[in-house]
Amino acid sequence: MVDGHYGTVVNGVFVCSTGLSFYGFGSSGPVSLSSLPRGAVVTIRVAGKSTCFSLAIASSVLHCGVHEYNNNHHAAFHYNSISGRVNSDDDWMNNGTFARHYVPGGGPFTAVLKLRGSDRTVSFSVKGVPQDGVWSLPTTDVFYLILATNGGGTIAVTDVSVTMADLA
Repeated sequence: MVDGHYGTVVNGVFVCSTGLSFYGFGSSGPVSLSSLPRGAVVTIRVAGKSTCFSLAIASSVLHCGVHEYNNNHHAAFHYNSISGRVNSDDDWMNNGTFARHYVPGGGPFTAVLKLRGSDRTVSFSVKGVPQDGVWSLPTTDVFYLILATNGGGTIAVTDVSVTMADLA
């Protein structure tokens, strides 16, 4: 993480300092899609402690409503743990079909994003459970990784690994 909004980034950990429930986020610098070769599988591990969190891959940095997909339509992939939705906002009546993390007062969480160069897609898991589906990465030259949490929460990339798939 290189930049924090409504919080600080210290030693790679974003700490949301706002009293507002859904506004703190950290973002990476621009990541070139050309750095994702055809056979590469990039695994990004994320961990933190919060009431809820969001993960996004977007063609530009999101604004303060980072937990909301509809207000950040340039996100190619947007997961919101409070509602268990991907690329869709909660209608506040029904939760989505994906894993949820909503712990009043905060609780630990983990998530993993897998970016594949062969088809330029991303998939994810939450708390060790793979979630069904794959989503296309942005079609722009660069993308940004955005990690968001609620007030008082923390979130960080804990590991990034690259493996090469056998495409023969």
